[in-house]
Amino acid sequence: SIQLTAARVDRSHLGTRLPSSFVRTRLQAAVAVLVAGTILAACGTTSSAPPPDGMGTPSLNAGVTLSSVACEPLGWCIAVGSNPTATTAGASIEVSKGGRSGWHPVAVPPLTGVTLTAASCWSSGCLVGGTAPGGGVLLLVNPTRMVSSTHVSHPPGLGIAALDCTGAGKCLALVTTTTTTAVFETTDSAATWHQLSTLPDPLAVGTALSCSTAASCVTVGFGPGGAAAATTADGGRHWALASRPGGFQVLTSVGCGRTLQCLATARVTAGGMQLLRSVNGGRSWITIATSVTSPGAVECSTDPTCLVGGGGSSGGEISSIVALKHERPRSLAYVPDPVVSVACATPTRCVAVTQASTVSLVV
Repeated sequence: SIQLTAARVDRSHLGTRLPSSFVRTRLQAAVAVLVAGTILAACGTTSSAPPPDGMGTPSLNAGVTLSSVACEPLGWCIAVGSNPTATTAGASIEVSKGGRSGWHPVAVPPLTGVTLTAASCWSSGCLVGGTAPGGGVLLLVNPTRMVSSTHVSHPPGLGIAALDCTGAGKCLALVTTTTTTAVFETTDSAATWHQLSTLPDPLAVGTALSCSTAASCVTVGFGPGGAAAATTADGGRHWALASRPGGFQVLTSVGCGRTLQCLATARVTAGGMQLLRSVNGGRSWITIATSVTSPGAVECSTDPTCLVGGGGSSGGEISSIVALKHERPRSLAYVPDPVVSVACATPTRCVAVTQASTVSLVV
């Protein structure tokens, strides 16, 4: 068996103290955005260049690392961040109306020592999950009222690795244990949870989860033999291992749509990131090329259009891919670091986060 810890794969940066240079750089980015806006407003512009598809904004809390975004269908989106070394205000959540109305802070309990890594929404609320000194932590978020609460139950285990909500208060959670990953379900907005299953041994560590319907889901991660994926057709009670190419250390993210189209990202054993696709709901995978440097985030809920996020030293990058064939790089402004998570409220309105900024995107 594999001995697991509550740390998330490829997210070890979330457990480190944010250096003063990191915070200073983010403050400088904020000033740059404000100065640019002031100059344009004062002087006007005669440029005929189209506006960028996506616009970045420094996060509202410079002391946290943003890690995840999620959107209500046709509604609010949330961006989640944390700093487990902070003595106060170690968690941060901000919301935007579909990425259109700017970002606003959510009232968050004074959590310390937490690492928030998972978020998912239904039509009138969201759940945020992660790890805390005593195990898993969950927050119930009301984006409309801009409040959150920890007055919910959470499954036993070391932490919440992934969440996916498929209906009003109905969500699946991947929960890390000492040797496996358990699958839990709530149907009452996290008031209660019950275990449905345990992921197969070759997928001992689940890192991400995507459900195209309440019954059909795909989960990815790794196990003794390297990267692995599995599918369920009964809402998480039984799982079947997927076929996938060899040579990968871990699958880090996954997104699926209702037309059985899925994308996933994988870390190559020798280093670097790779994009994979499935056209049969995650049962088999092949690698595909992408213009995105080091892809690390995917979203396919608005299929036939999927989004891929990533980037490198030159900044964040996002591409849209129609029918998993036709890729179009999206223009971004004020996104100085790689995109780590992406979500959509509508087929044309999406959001993303880097470690330091939120991004509002028109697809």
